[in-house]
Amino acid sequence: MRKGKSIKLAVVVAVLAMLVGFAAVSTVLRFNGTVSLKGNAAEFENNLRFVSTGAKAPTIESSMNKTGNKSVSVSDNGKQLTFVTPEFNTVGETATVTYYVENVGQYDALLGEITCKATATNANLVDYLEIIESTNYNGTTLAAGSEASPTQTEEASTITVKLKKTYASEETGIVTITCQLPATAKEN
Repeated sequence: MRKGKSIKLAVVVAVLAMLVGFAAVSTVLRFNGTVSLKGNAAEFENNLRFVSTGAKAPTIESSMNKTGNKSVSVSDNGKQLTFVTPEFNTVGETATVTYYVENVGQYDALLGEITCKATATNANLVDYLEIIESTNYNGTTLAAGSEASPTQTEEASTITVKLKKTYASEETGIVTITCQLPATAKEN
């Protein structure tokens, strides 16, 4: 019996010696690295745009149901929406542009408040119009998307132009309206 205990003790001592011996000759390799992070403003700039086709393509409607010279289009890069209203000649007449925005990039986009400005060669012409910007996109986050699967705003937004006082001249007055919808990249 003593011999069996001695053998068991010898085996335990041998295993402990191997473990200690292995620990004495083992080592650890460490890795250190540096990672640089930088946002891609150009990518964000290029991937937020107006929806240009399909059911959410922009439209323009006249309150007087005029079908004459009215149009709305989106530039090839999707960054500019251009519209022409029918000729206004009745106080209170409006034209409403309806549009949607889409995101095809890696960044979520926080949409700001749209602002519009009217200019004309004859500055007095601006006084004849009222511009009403929809504010429903202000503060909206538009999630990241891709070309194959863009993320689009669910609700439409609008810009309404209204003739607010009588224009008595026989000369056609042309007013240019420029609107900006700011957006900032947001971490997702």
